Amino acid sequence: MASRKLKIGIIGAGGFAAQHMEAFAEIPEVEVVAFMRRSEGPLREMQEQWDVPKGYTDHREMLDDPDIDAIDIITPTDSHKQYALDTIASGRPVLCEKPLALNAVDCQDMLNAAQTAGVIHAVNFNQRGRTPVGRMKRYIDAGYVGDIYHVNIRWGFSSQQDTRPDVPSWRYLPEHGGGTVYELIHVFDMARFLNGEVARVSSVLNTAEKHRKFIDAPDGFDVEVPDSSAFLLEYVNGAYAVIHTSFVQRGEPLRRGVTVDVGGSKGRIVSNGLFGLLGTSGENAALAELDPGPPYPQPYEQFVAGALAGDQSLIDTGFEAGLEAARIVDAIHKSWAERRWVDVER
Repeated sequence: MASRKLKIGIIGAGGFAAQHMEAFAEIPEVEVVAFMRRSEGPLREMQEQWDVPKGYTDHREMLDDPDIDAIDIITPTDSHKQYALDTIASGRPVLCEKPLALNAVDCQDMLNAAQTAGVIHAVNFNQRGRTPVGRMKRYIDAGYVGDIYHVNIRWGFSSQQDTRPDVPSWRYLPEHGGGTVYELIHVFDMARFLNGEVARVSSVLNTAEKHRKFIDAPDGFDVEVPDSSAFLLEYVNGAYAVIHTSFVQRGEPLRRGVTVDVGGSKGRIVSNGLFGLLGTSGENAALAELDPGPPYPQPYEQFVAGALAGDQSLIDTGFEAGLEAARIVDAIHKSWAERRWVDVER
């Protein structure tokens, strides 16, 4: 791109936009120049809060603005596909919040459209950088654990009524949050990132609290998504992963509830808090602290670099990553519905 900075327009200037704005603020090559939100009052408030000059209540008007170089989509999951397809049709690079879409078929359509148009694309699987997983991957790639035998991932925290009365209802709606399968889809991206593609899955999906109240639904409603889940994944290379996700696990704040443990032929590496690592390699010695190394690059950084250079290879979490995670999720739902192992279809 000829411009010195990548001028970004954000579709979906709601609560999650703050996280994106903070990330972009740390990237000198970025300028967020426009917000889109359907409600004009909240839109103007967001513009004032973040000093963003342009505001739109219709994304099509935003896409008609020639001063916007790229688009960041931060809307409910069921709207991702249309916003992404419209952005791709405009020829602009697109960063989309996770999950990419509600099923693998829609994800495939989005990927096909981006590839056909030659548009730069990325999914915001930011937990590779916000947890120790990216730093662990560096050790794994260097041969620290040898051939991977097993991966254990746990992400648990409490969203129960008495501990988090501020939880909005969208987190428990199938088309928006999707419970502990789709909202925490990061765990499947982590599993793939650490050890490659998944061949088949077996799952248990449980709704422990079948009715609950929300800050925006004080009368509450019957919950139709799992609030606790367990997954067994068999990798193509024969290793396996055990994953547990929960909204009803007490005693852990939101992100500190993520733990990852990878064992192999030569060693073992384990997350230690938000950024630390423990490990052992070679001799069967006790786990000891490891130098975690520098932060792993976030999708925001990679997206900006890829968009400015016109180079998709600079982005680890392209739409392909969103598609592969969705394929796992599709298999997980089928596994639970049919109470059996299910192959991940590709």
